[in-house]
Amino acid sequence: MAYQGVLDGKVAVVSGARRGIGKAEAMALAGAGAKVVACDIAYDDLLGVQAEIEAAGGQCLALQCDVREKEQVQEVVDKAVEKFGTVDILVNNAQGALDPVAWEDLTDDIVATSLYSGPVATLRFMQACLPHMKKQGWGRIINTASGAARGGVGNLGHYAMAKGAIASLTYAAATDLSRLGITVNVIYPAVVTDAMKDWMAISDENRRTIESAFPVGYVGDADKDLGPVIVFLASDASGYLTGHPFFIDGGAAYGPR
Repeated sequence: MAYQGVLDGKVAVVSGARRGIGKAEAMALAGAGAKVVACDIAYDDLLGVQAEIEAAGGQCLALQCDVREKEQVQEVVDKAVEKFGTVDILVNNAQGALDPVAWEDLTDDIVATSLYSGPVATLRFMQACLPHMKKQGWGRIINTASGAARGGVGNLGHYAMAKGAIASLTYAAATDLSRLGITVNVIYPAVVTDAMKDWMAISDENRRTIESAFPVGYVGDADKDLGPVIVFLASDASGYLTGHPFFIDGGAAYGPR
């Protein structure tokens, strides 16, 4: 691959890495030479990601983690440092409470899951990694928001709230951490998911409906269209970029509102 070796010697932590976007990020970072610590609440699926990375010649440590639990977040970072010596790159991808819920049906439990698996977990991972990044004067933090935070998707108030908070947290962290050599950016990925594939396969009309939302004419692939951007943001080449939103969406969002 074009970016092979770009991240040689770096150690990356990726949350929510068992499938989809998180798996693509873990695979891309490993393919670029990083040692990857992949965590997720579903450990059995995560072991498959570790096996794929190792089969391709990379290094991966798979760890079960409920990111809502502060102690488990810290344990992931501690084990990463114990295994590989430090943490250079953090990719916050985990997010729970993804399903639409009517406003009148939102419960405190749903809201708490959305917030504690999203922005609170993002903050806790950043706090756990910060001492190691500060010590070495170098770090890359990549957080994950969503176009849903900008409206346009029904019955996702809880999810929009969480993703909007992650974006704001990113901008605040960039203000304070960038002078330490630690960049903090946020991505808005819109790439094909398994559920989207299934819905598009039902009919040509469904496929055209989805594709029409993307000015490039197709829905992006996580490995091909997202992976290289993650590697770039995790590398030395992105050192002058911090506090930025990156819309990896084929032009669907047209940038910040």
